[in-house]
Amino acid sequence: MEIHNLTERSTLSTPNTVPTVQKFLNPLIVKLETLEVKDKTVEKYYQQIKSNFYCSVKAHYLIARDLFDAKTNLKTPDYQRLVEQLGFTGTTQSKYLKVGADIRLWKLFEVGKLPMKWTNQYLLTTLTDEQFEKVEKIIDPETTAKKIADVAQITKEQKDNVVNTLLSLFEIKIDKEEIKSLSVFEKLVDRVKTALSKIPKIQINLDETAKDKMTAYEDKIKKLELKAIQKAEKEKAEKEKKAKRKVQTEINKSVVENLGLGVTA
Repeated sequence: MEIHNLTERSTLSTPNTVPTVQKFLNPLIVKLETLEVKDKTVEKYYQQIKSNFYCSVKAHYLIARDLFDAKTNLKTPDYQRLVEQLGFTGTTQSKYLKVGADIRLWKLFEVGKLPMKWTNQYLLTTLTDEQFEKVEKIIDPETTAKKIADVAQITKEQKDNVVNTLLSLFEIKIDKEEIKSLSVFEKLVDRVKTALSKIPKIQINLDETAKDKMTAYEDKIKKLELKAIQKAEKEKAEKEKKAKRKVQTEINKSVVENLGLGVTA
């Protein structure tokens, strides 16, 4: 991204309240404001922070576009190597690819109308061309999902599909190395259930077979550990046995030599 000085902007008259993004954010700017705000007012802070924030939104859209382009043009092994180098999880890829695949969003990007929120960008990708044309006339970076849905007049099926897709992109990462026993697993489950129970819109459906699977896994680990111990003990016994035979051989050889029973030519 290019960098430019905030002071290069023309001075704007501001009211006593925080301005709206439509009034004081130039959505076509793709340059970061790196200097400190000189005019220490709410409006000027808002202006610079919002401008830099929107630059990050546009940067993420360009990542989405380029990732989709890479997936389209690279061979599968090369694409997999790319995402591994980028450190993108499956969820991250899905989020970017869903947005990057829709050329209509590029048109919004070019005219500074790309929504601030990724979820709203994704919502736009689910619209038919007819619905998109309606929304395109009224959209700006701050347009809400509700307004997009109302103007587009999305169907219940579309709404359900959007919700289901967005929910499928939630990801909880667990360090499997830390789950070393059934008791640790049960404590983790209890903590997760306690935390999520405070959110009324979330229903927790725990797989009843999970505990049985953990028990079976724990038993398998114990058997493997026992097998490893037995193998190590067997190897140790064999080494000790060989060492004793070697010592005994040396002793016998020494006795023979001392008794003058050695074989002469």
